[in-house]
Amino acid sequence: YQWDRGQPSATEKYATAFGFDVKTLMDSVSASSGVDSMNYSIACTSDSECDTPWEYCGIRAEASSGYCIPAWLALAHAWAPASILEKEPKCPVTFNGVTFKPLDIKALLTGIYDTANISTVFTGVRYNGGNFTIDKYGRNEDPAYRDLNPGFFHIAAANMLGKHKSTFIIDRYASYEVWTQPVDGFKVHDQKVMTPEEAAQTFYGLKAYPWNEAAKSIVHVKSRLSWSNATFAGREAEVDEQTGTGKDYEYLLEMDGVDQIIGGEWLNKSNDDHPDFLWFPEGKPAADTVTDTGLSYANVTMLLEKSVACDQ
Repeated sequence: YQWDRGQPSATEKYATAFGFDVKTLMDSVSASSGVDSMNYSIACTSDSECDTPWEYCGIRAEASSGYCIPAWLALAHAWAPASILEKEPKCPVTFNGVTFKPLDIKALLTGIYDTANISTVFTGVRYNGGNFTIDKYGRNEDPAYRDLNPGFFHIAAANMLGKHKSTFIIDRYASYEVWTQPVDGFKVHDQKVMTPEEAAQTFYGLKAYPWNEAAKSIVHVKSRLSWSNATFAGREAEVDEQTGTGKDYEYLLEMDGVDQIIGGEWLNKSNDDHPDFLWFPEGKPAADTVTDTGLSYANVTMLLEKSVACDQ
């Protein structure tokens, strides 16, 4: 993809700098993660030929037709862990007569992480669509939609971001679409301790709390989670310029007799708008990683280190 109009794509630059045939490498990357990887979808020459308004006709440069691609489908599962584990490229780097800008290096890192074998820790179940029945309390009846449970969400956010100064990645929507974001902040705006009976009356109009008999107290929480966005094509932005986006959440935390979180329930708008799952990478790809398309992690890391060093 030529993010810098009129300039070669990151793949073209890599092929030229490291001695690959340009067309062969570009075809390989497209077949792996680009337009040609969608050859099972509807063939098209314009957006109007796609089934829904949320699909676009992706056409490779110099081609006359392509394939319908959902607007949300991208490589966030790759750039998100790369943004956590890798340094931020700062300056353009020239290697073998080819200049790689920071966004080129980010694109190549994304290509590495797209297929690299890295270990991850994952919790929550992706909602794959289908059942969308709402109970009388406003909750989706499909457990895969209701998770990530707010109890686990709160524990993960408070401990990883607050205590351990690390982070994780979320699918920010509970729905079928997957929008992957690396988290960069968590703040509790308000919290109120209640008895289970008070919570039952306040939020459900009931005498007894209906969800967890083991709960000895309930904490009503309003919090905000923030995350980083992908850098937009054509913008040489550093990561600091892409942070701050987020969402406010409201939920109940169920506590045991020693004030340990043992569960929770989403409330109001958060019933339908909450993270679907969360995960984090345990480490970088192996140093000798070479993707099936031919991208070498060692080569891209060399470019990254040069880009970081030039700003020091």
